[in-house]
Amino acid sequence: MLKDKIEQANKKALDLFLTGRPTLVDVRPALDVVPGMKKNMVLHSAPPVAWADMCGPHRHGVIGAVLWEGLADNATDAQAMIEAGDILIEPCHHHDTVGAGTGITSASTPMLVVDNLAHGNRAFSCLSEGGGLQLLKWGSYDDKIAAHMHWQAETLAPVLQKAVKAVDGVDIKNLIAKAVQMGDECHNRSIATNSLFFNEIAVALYDTCEDRKALTQCVQFLTEADQFFLHGIMAGVKAMLDAAANVEYSTMVTAMARNGVEFGIRVSGLGDEWYTAPANNVDGLFFRSEWGPEDAAPDLGDSAITETAGLGGFIQAAAPTVQSYVNGSMRDAIANTQQMATICIGANPDIQIPTLDFAPAPVGIDIRKVVKTGVPPLIDTAITHREQGLIGAGQVRAPMGCFESALKAFSSRYAS
Repeated sequence: MLKDKIEQANKKALDLFLTGRPTLVDVRPALDVVPGMKKNMVLHSAPPVAWADMCGPHRHGVIGAVLWEGLADNATDAQAMIEAGDILIEPCHHHDTVGAGTGITSASTPMLVVDNLAHGNRAFSCLSEGGGLQLLKWGSYDDKIAAHMHWQAETLAPVLQKAVKAVDGVDIKNLIAKAVQMGDECHNRSIATNSLFFNEIAVALYDTCEDRKALTQCVQFLTEADQFFLHGIMAGVKAMLDAAANVEYSTMVTAMARNGVEFGIRVSGLGDEWYTAPANNVDGLFFRSEWGPEDAAPDLGDSAITETAGLGGFIQAAAPTVQSYVNGSMRDAIANTQQMATICIGANPDIQIPTLDFAPAPVGIDIRKVVKTGVPPLIDTAITHREQGLIGAGQVRAPMGCFESALKAFSSRYAS
C-alpha cells in the first residue's frame, strides 16, 4: 500500500538525517570548493528568482558582490553586466550552499566547509560578517563593508582555517546539542553555540597564528559577533538534510528557503524541484521607532534550513528569550514547540529541551501533516528593510500554498 511505502520511506529519510555527522573541516574561498562556482557567478538565498523580480536587498546585494569582486567599477556598470547576462546568478541551494539573509556569495567569499562524515556529502556557508544593521547579507554595500569583507577573506579566513585543521575539525552536531541546553534555538539565538565554537578552537588559534596583531583582531571579532556560528549551524544541518534527499516515496521536507518574493520547499521524494508560494511578512520587533511593517521586505534567507532540521521556531521552548521579539511568553514558546510536533515525522534524541523535561525535539516536517492539520511551520527570523539593511527580528509562518502544491505533485507522481 502507498501509505506503508511512505511510512517506510520517511523512516529511512529521517534515519539518514539523524545519523548525519556534520563536521567543519576547512575554510576556503568559494571558487576553490563550491561545486559549479565561477568567477562571474553570484549566489543568493533560494528559491530561484529572476533579476527583474528580485527584492531590493537581493538586487543591492548582487550588485555589491560584483563590485567587491572587481568585475565592475560602479553600480551602473554592474547592473548593466547583470542585465546583459555577463553575471551568472543562481541560488545557493543549487550549489550545496546556504546563506543567511540575501545569501550573497561570490567567487572570493570565504566559506565554511562542512563534511557529513557519516554519508560522504558536503555543504557550505559563507563566513558571517558579524553583527550590524548594514552588511552585505542584508543587501548593503559601501567602502566600509568592502574593507571588512577583504579583512575576512585575507586575514580571518586563513587564521580560522589553520585553527580548524589543528583541532582536526569541529563537530557541529555536538555543539548544537550542547547549545540547546544552554538556551539557544540555533537560529535567532546562537550565542551559546558561538561560545562553544570559540572554546573548541581558542587554543589552536593561539598555537597556529604567528601574527599577534591578526590574532587579536580575529579573537576580538569572534567574541563580539554573537551570531557568528549560525552560518556553521546552517551548513551543518544542510549537510544532514541533503543526505536525506531523494528518498523515493518520502514526504519529508529537506529544505525551506525564502528570497523576499517567494517561499520555497523541497521534498525528499520529489527531488530538487521547488514548490513555492508568496513569502509572508514577518511579525516582530523593529529596532528603531521610525521603522514599521511598511518598511519591511517579505521573509527572506536560507536560514530556515534550521527549522527544516527541527531547530529555530521548532524548539522555541528551549530558548524563551526569542519571545521578546514578539511580546510572547514562556507559555507561548512551549505551545509553539508542541504544535510543531504535530507536523513532524519523529523526534531527535540528540536535541533535548530542558524546559520540557528534556523531551527530544520534533523533527522531519511531513507535507501530509502540514496540509491535514492546517499548521504551517513556524520560523524564527530577521526582518530586512525592503531596500537594504536589517531592521528587526521576529517570527513568521511558512505559506500553506507550497505544501499544498508539493502534496499535489507527490500524489500525481506516486498515487497511480
